[in-house]
Amino acid sequence: MVAGSFALWTYAFSGLAKKDPPDTLADKAYAAAAETLCAPYRAYVDALPPAPASKTPVDRAVVLGDATEALTEMVASLRTTGPDNAADQYIVAKWLADWDQYIADRTAYRDVLATGTDAKFVLTSTDGEIYTKSMDNLATVNAMTSCGTPGDV
Repeated sequence: MVAGSFALWTYAFSGLAKKDPPDTLADKAYAAAAETLCAPYRAYVDALPPAPASKTPVDRAVVLGDATEALTEMVASLRTTGPDNAADQYIVAKWLADWDQYIADRTAYRDVLATGTDAKFVLTSTDGEIYTKSMDNLATVNAMTSCGTPGDV
């Protein structure tokens, strides 16, 4: 019994039990290229006036529209290349589909603000889950922080 417990803890602390997070891409070159591609778009969005700086919902809609247009271009650019293996391609395709939904949610919010209505930004829920968490997780675990969702909304 003691030997079994000792063996279990030895295995656990040896590093052999360590696994990469499920969204870790095998194609490190793709992850590096994606980070390089996302960085200027993210810098542009981050440089726009923050939401509280807008005096009216219509003013906010204009800024949100500019940011969303930049993110739309970023996602289009991410689609011009892809990982070198089928497993990563599947993960990235799902991630880009989440980006499409995020852009659609931002666009819908912008449209509401443009009417002068001061509304709250709401993300579409997928089975009770907020999809931006998985988007940001993929960006984080693959050192693609510029490809995560911005905090501008």
